[in-house]
Amino acid sequence: MSFKNQIDVAEQLLNKIEIPLLPKEVLDLQTLFNKSDMPDPQEVKRLISSNPFLAGELICLANLPTLSSRSHIQIKDIDSAIYRLGNKQLKNFILSIYVKKLLNNPQIKGLSYHSQNIAIISAEIARFSRFMSVDEAYLLGLMHDIGSFALSELDNVYGQTFVGKLVDHYTSHKLEYAEFGTTHSALGYVIAKSWRISNFISQSILLHHEPNLHSIKNEKLRHYIAIIEMAHAISIKQKHAKQPSAEADSIYEECQAILELSDEQLHDIQVNVKELLF
Repeated sequence: MSFKNQIDVAEQLLNKIEIPLLPKEVLDLQTLFNKSDMPDPQEVKRLISSNPFLAGELICLANLPTLSSRSHIQIKDIDSAIYRLGNKQLKNFILSIYVKKLLNNPQIKGLSYHSQNIAIISAEIARFSRFMSVDEAYLLGLMHDIGSFALSELDNVYGQTFVGKLVDHYTSHKLEYAEFGTTHSALGYVIAKSWRISNFISQSILLHHEPNLHSIKNEKLRHYIAIIEMAHAISIKQKHAKQPSAEADSIYEECQAILELSDEQLHDIQVNVKELLF
C-alpha cells in the first residue's frame, strides 16, 4: 500500500469527477498573498468585500474564541475581522471558508460536523503548541478528510458509513484501499495540491492516518500530523468517554510526547474544546 500507488490511483479516480474550483475572489487573494506576506490591506479588503458570502463568513470566523488570543469583543465589520485574524493569517482562513462550504455535502452524513470539530480542536492545540500556527491548524483540520468528498462522488454508499469509521482511526484506510485501490488521504492530498495548498498541509493530509509518527523524518511534518492525530484522539475520548478506546489512548500519549504538551495544558485544551464543539 505504497503512497506512490495510492496517489497514482487517486489521480486516475479524480479524473472521473469534477474537483470543485476555488472562486475568483479566493484565487485573486491567493495570488496577492503569494506575492507578498504583507499585501496592500486596502486591496485585500476590496476583494473580500466584493463577495458578500466571504465577507460574512470571515466576520463569523473572527468571532470564534479559539482563533484569536485577543480580547473577545463582538466583531461586526471587515476591518475589525482582518485585524483580529491577522493579515498574515487571512490566506488560510479564507481557504477554510470555502472548504467548509464544500464539506456541507448531504451525500456524506457527518463530514461537515466532524471536520469542523477537528478544525476547532486542532486550532486549540496549536494555541498551546509552538509547532504550528492557529490558521494552519484550522485549515488542516477542515481539509484532512476532504478526500472523503471525492469517495462519496465515486461511491454513493460510502457516505452512509462515514461516521461509523471515525472511531477506527487506522482500520478505515485498509478498507478503502481494498475497495478503491487508494484512500481518502491520498485523494485529499491530490485535491490539496491542485488547489496549491502548502506542502506541509498537503503532506499532513496524506499521512494523517500514519500509525508510526516516529517514522516521519521531517520534524515539522511530524508535528503537524501529531496535531491532527491528537485532535482525533481528543474527539474520540470526549464522544466515547464511557467506552475508552485503547487506540485513542495510544495516539493521545504518543502525540503528547511529540508536541511536548504537559498534562495541565492538555487538561486546559479539553476543557476549552468542550465549550466550543458542536
